[in-house]
Amino acid sequence: MHKIILFSFFGALSIAGIACNLLTAENPSLDYPTAYPVLELSEVQQMNEEYQSANNNHICSTLDKYGFTGFSELFFEDGQSPCANRVITRTEMNNSDTLISTAKASLSRNAEYTGVQDSAKLEVKELVPLYGCTICEGPDVNNVPIEWKVTFENQKVDTIEIKGTEIAVFIDAKGVNRIWGNWYPDITIPDIITYGYLDVQEGMAGWQIDMRPYTGEEEIYTVKAGDISGIPRKVLYATENEDQQQLEIRYCWELRIEYEGQNFDGWRAYVDIEEGLLIDLVSQ
Repeated sequence: MHKIILFSFFGALSIAGIACNLLTAENPSLDYPTAYPVLELSEVQQMNEEYQSANNNHICSTLDKYGFTGFSELFFEDGQSPCANRVITRTEMNNSDTLISTAKASLSRNAEYTGVQDSAKLEVKELVPLYGCTICEGPDVNNVPIEWKVTFENQKVDTIEIKGTEIAVFIDAKGVNRIWGNWYPDITIPDIITYGYLDVQEGMAGWQIDMRPYTGEEEIYTVKAGDISGIPRKVLYATENEDQQQLEIRYCWELRIEYEGQNFDGWRAYVDIEEGLLIDLVSQ
């Protein structure tokens, strides 16, 4: 493996720029990783129209290029979200008793787009009021809860967390008006761990990382065995494969890499358990 991990200083990080073989899988699973293809724009447009219609055109957020409710700028106009010009429902909402059940019901009803196949698995992370005015002119202008935001924890499959899968549901007096984020259906997790974390840790020693994207310094940092700290954990990680035009859910070890220098804490590395690939390297 060529061990210098170089990233474009100006471009976005992509799987083409980061994926490298730590080890070589001898018998990769035929149905792994779970993949969702990029859809034709016309297909997403049709799906989005059906999604909006099924929700009485009250949800202003849209679908992404995979047909999910994940955040996307696909239908932004002039860089502006369709929600920017929505008509705000200015009715005070003081009773929060039914909000969680309302949010869960909406996610379940829209399972084709949200990926939530079993709403009983949704765990609330946060429930917060969003304030606005119901009396917006004159001496009695007020500031009261007119919406609520319900945020659900990341999806788990057999207790294994899928990173980046929080769902935020916004509710006003007329019902759900925005859904940002999604879960993923029908995830495949290999039965056998092909590469244990000890193998992966050994393979990481000697990596050389270009520090320009992280600290701005013209430096190549060499990872030492002692830099790999903490107890690795198994996670599922969603990553875009631009070459294959698909989103992939990969079964990974999440490992912490400490940095010896100053003003930077280090990285979290995501290494595919089945195929031995470095999938992503992100700042801690």
